[in-house]
Amino acid sequence: MSEHYSRPLSFPQHKVRGLTIVNRILALIVIVSAVAMITLFSQAISRNNEVKSLTSATENAKRRTLEIKATSWCDQITSENADKMSTLFRDYDAASSQQKGEIERQCNKKVAVAKLISSHDPTEAFIVTSECTVNESENTASCTATVATNPYTLGQGLSFYSATTATLRMRVATTPTNLVTDPHVIDNVATITLDSSGSGTTSFDVPIDINWGTAYDIQVTSYFPNE
Repeated sequence: MSEHYSRPLSFPQHKVRGLTIVNRILALIVIVSAVAMITLFSQAISRNNEVKSLTSATENAKRRTLEIKATSWCDQITSENADKMSTLFRDYDAASSQQKGEIERQCNKKVAVAKLISSHDPTEAFIVTSECTVNESENTASCTATVATNPYTLGQGLSFYSATTATLRMRVATTPTNLVTDPHVIDNVATITLDSSGSGTTSFDVPIDINWGTAYDIQVTSYFPNE
């Protein structure tokens, strides 16, 4: 009796190449997309940094401009420019809020000085009593002038300052009325230092011509509080 052996059936194995190719394509797409996303993200960060850098540079330039203009304004608030205070204060008052803030940060006290002077005309802010005597030569006069603040205008406005420098002028005419309408004006006859109450006295000699007349007065033409 012959023996028979049975073997399991076997089939040839074939790789599923189509699925492998699809997977590779999908993987490649994912990799390319990831690289693209990383590149775009990096570019976005770079652009954002550039914008921030440009914004910072612009802000610094604006700040520097404000500082330079403020310094220029502050440097002009001096006794030599006392007659320009009205113009200077108008410039300050018309400036932007940022510019005003920078001026106040640099020289707040000078802002107060400019406002005070621009608000009170020197010829009305002070009362001057004077006495002048013509010398024997009749070409000069010796004068004594006492200055005080006008209580109805400047009042106690100078009390915040240790001293104030004021400049005087003299007017001469044939009659008191002509002192206003047709005076002979002698500028800068004296400079006087006033105390914190706005008062002071000074003496000086001034050249005159008796033909100008015998009526005269002395006025404050400019003043500047000392910080």
